[in-house]
Amino acid sequence: MGTLSITLATRDYDFVSPLAMGDVKAEGLDLILIRSFEALERVSSDPSIHGGEASFSRYVHRVAAGDRSFIGLPVFLMREFRHRCFFVRCEDGIADVSRLAGKRVGTDTWLASGNTWSRAILRERGVPIDSVRWLVGPVNPGDAAPASDPLPRGVEPAPPGCSLGELLLAGDIDAIMCPWPPKEFYTKGSRIRRLYEDYRTVERDYYRRTGIFPAHHILIIRRGHVEEHPWIVRSIYTAFKRAKERSEKNHWVLHESSPWLLADLEEQTVLMGEDFQPYGYRENMAMVAAFCEEQFAQGLIQKPLSPDLLFHDFEQSMR
Repeated sequence: MGTLSITLATRDYDFVSPLAMGDVKAEGLDLILIRSFEALERVSSDPSIHGGEASFSRYVHRVAAGDRSFIGLPVFLMREFRHRCFFVRCEDGIADVSRLAGKRVGTDTWLASGNTWSRAILRERGVPIDSVRWLVGPVNPGDAAPASDPLPRGVEPAPPGCSLGELLLAGDIDAIMCPWPPKEFYTKGSRIRRLYEDYRTVERDYYRRTGIFPAHHILIIRRGHVEEHPWIVRSIYTAFKRAKERSEKNHWVLHESSPWLLADLEEQTVLMGEDFQPYGYRENMAMVAAFCEEQFAQGLIQKPLSPDLLFHDFEQSMR
């Protein structure tokens, strides 16, 4: 096995840094890791990049449409609970997403993995997706316009020139569902609050109930490179797994970046176990199956999709 140069792009997570810094090596590979917040866009648009971070939702859509140009690896680079991602006006008495039935809700993009998980929260609380009056648009003034994805019936673009934050404060919508708080949220005297102000408790209850830590992004590799060099799947997967393990060990020893990070780690381990965000398909089958079910239930794909199809090529390569 010779040394093969492979370029991947991901966001700048601490658990990929050991690979970028050369502390962890990928066997047989000269792995060039580009760390950029725009990694997802670069991976999808730049053919000189062999692979990297991708939206889990958009990967599901590719597979459902028969597009096998990328091979998915169950390296779940981004995970996050989503109860923290609903925002309302401070004066409103909304304290549970079940109150959003029949309301006007803005969101930043329709097909995103995170927003798929957020709508799953609504469905779990008995709120049909089509009972909400949806607007899709930029959260803050000056934000980029949402991706030009087709919107289902009952989902409309926000009025041109209007941000969702402005619409919320004006009373034109009742809530925003988005990954990062509106800029107004962090200003002194803000009129915007989280719907679940104690989101940590709610998210922990969700995990106890479901056992799911939602994944948003995965790792993909262009199929042509895998067909030419099948062994790179195992090499890349193993390297990312070792890098994550190294990073997580460092958290326990070098936890001074936050005054109570150690307490968080201890509480998290009691609830979620030592390997709270494992890589691998078999280790995440329940979460992957739930995500596929939501894609169909929310009308994002036209027919049910077997979760086994998403990582079939990976499983074959690891044998």
